[in-house]
Amino acid sequence: MPFDVKFHDVQGKNYCCAVPKLNKEIVPEKCKLIVKPKRVVITLIKASKGKWLDLHFKDDKLKLNLDKSSNPIAGIMDLMKNMYEDDDEEMKRTIAKAWTDARSGKAADPLHNYR
Repeated sequence: MPFDVKFHDVQGKNYCCAVPKLNKEIVPEKCKLIVKPKRVVITLIKASKGKWLDLHFKDDKLKLNLDKSSNPIAGIMDLMKNMYEDDDEEMKRTIAKAWTDARSGKAADPLHNYR
């Protein structure tokens, strides 16, 4: 179920907040919208009990293929590839820097204080 709110002519600008697919189902009749002078409060009511880890629905791409005939390193590489492809530019830069530092030997040893 999509979630979409539009604000028209707020100090001469239009705004839109959209979530194309929510994590789980909501009950639209019970949801609330409160407009205050400097903010808007949107309360979504879940159709079923339980915790949502995220507002957005995400495919479970992070599950590793645990087939015994497959190479475990290949599964980890697939996981890293999915994480890299799905993240924003800042995360891509962070992953690339960590990989480069590790390959060049510049990576700090997180356990150096404990040895």
